[in-house]
Amino acid sequence: MATYEIIVTDVTCYGSLYCVAGWDRLTGQMIRPEPPGANAADEASRFWNSGYAGPGKTFAVGNVVSLIATDAPPDFLFPHATEDRIVDVGTPMKVLQTLDAQGMAAAVAAGVSGSFTLAFDGALVRAASRKAYVPTGNLGRSLGAIEIPSTDITFFEHRWGHEKPKLRARVTSAGQIFDLSVPAEAARARWRSAGLAGLKADVQASNRVHIRAGLSRPMRSKPNECYSQVNGVVFL
Repeated sequence: MATYEIIVTDVTCYGSLYCVAGWDRLTGQMIRPEPPGANAADEASRFWNSGYAGPGKTFAVGNVVSLIATDAPPDFLFPHATEDRIVDVGTPMKVLQTLDAQGMAAAVAAGVSGSFTLAFDGALVRAASRKAYVPTGNLGRSLGAIEIPSTDITFFEHRWGHEKPKLRARVTSAGQIFDLSVPAEAARARWRSAGLAGLKADVQASNRVHIRAGLSRPMRSKPNECYSQVNGVVFL
């Protein structure tokens, strides 16, 4: 077991459950804390419920959380296993302090990469569709960050068939355009309350944007691909 002090940077929504991640200021790396009992065979077991994650909870963006955790079990797949840790809730987690969004972005500046591709150690495969993925099993990072001019991000909605519209973003990095899903809790909350107009106003009022970059877990239909996504957005 090891002690971590993570600055919570990523809170993403999956139905009523949350995936969280943060920058460990003790080791200078990203960590994805997962609940005790998390196992590779049950995807839902790897997410936190609303009692632990989301606004006002222990795992809220900007909170600095002290916790005890163990390394990922041997059957956890890479690249996610690079950051996966299993929390020992027998030792209570503690919120040491809370940073505002801009303070959080400044505190984790050491984890910002020069491009979206570099955030995943150069392993990102970009398709003609502008969607991109890291191959399952890659021994690299599944979490990172970039900062770009606000003119290099656009939010939009996409609908598949009769499904409800999904929030997505087009991000330009190092001359390449990426089409990304946006599971980031705060961005989706803003979208639900103020629509695309609210997000576009936030973009226009900022000079730069700090983007939390993450990878989805592989889908059953595409078990060898972990698609890139926007885990969080901070307007600077």
